[in-house]
Amino acid sequence: MFSRSHFVSCAAALTLAASGWAQITPGQSAPMGGQSTGSVGMSQDQGRDAYSTDKDFIKSAAESSATEVHLGKLAQDRASSDAVKQLGKRMIEASAQTSEQLQKAAAALKIQLPADPPRKARKAEDKLAKLSGADFDLAYAKMAADEEKQVVRQFEREALSGTLPGVKEFASKNLPVERELERQAEDLAGAGAKTAASK
Repeated sequence: MFSRSHFVSCAAALTLAASGWAQITPGQSAPMGGQSTGSVGMSQDQGRDAYSTDKDFIKSAAESSATEVHLGKLAQDRASSDAVKQLGKRMIEASAQTSEQLQKAAAALKIQLPADPPRKARKAEDKLAKLSGADFDLAYAKMAADEEKQVVRQFEREALSGTLPGVKEFASKNLPVERELERQAEDLAGAGAKTAASK
């Protein structure tokens, strides 16, 4: 299980990461080693942002957090099962904390994150809006499990391959929380599928 203090403890790491990012002007890349020979003969790696992995992580993790908050609210309103309502609540709490820290890092690093829920969240909401009762619960649990699977992959990739220590540490510290949410969602989705099959 996770706690609010677990997320708050990551704020310092992200603040450090953001201060490091703020020293890099937009479009500037960290030195890749060796002198540039000009655009002719320059390898693709030499022209690439050295911190693209971290930037991609911030963008994709923020999008996933927004999706989970959006769908978690729907689950709290529409789910027929208390267990599914609780999963929605846990997703909201965890994702809101993560999103808040990612927003701060993105602002410091001049990364633009969309204000509206991602398109995939709206598509999922449209699908869930047509369902009710146990059908809604099963569909939401499956969606939550699929989304968390992607989130876990994002956090694993950043924890392993990230360049900025603060962002990398944030991913590493929050990875157990994301894995636990994935397990809970998969358990609910599995239980719902068994119940549906037995009818």
